[in-house]
Amino acid sequence: MQNKKADELNTELITLGNRIMSLIKEKGYASVYQFWIHVAGDDFSRPALEKIVRGQSDPKFSTLLKLSRLLEIKISELLDIN
Repeated sequence: MQNKKADELNTELITLGNRIMSLIKEKGYASVYQFWIHVAGDDFSRPALEKIVRGQSDPKFSTLLKLSRLLEIKISELLDIN
């Protein structure tokens, strides 16, 4: 049962990361690095941002709020992963 829950969480984190990457590209940035250089460098370390986008990190709500503000969208848009 624990493995199933862990797998579901990992799947959701990957989906969230894909969503964030799509939003970054919609804003006109070709890569996470380009977004980080131009927008997010003061708020995130590059490795932390890359881990979120790859689904390898479980970001806190405050982190997601920062990301939504940097992307100039509502948090509900960021979390629209269905």
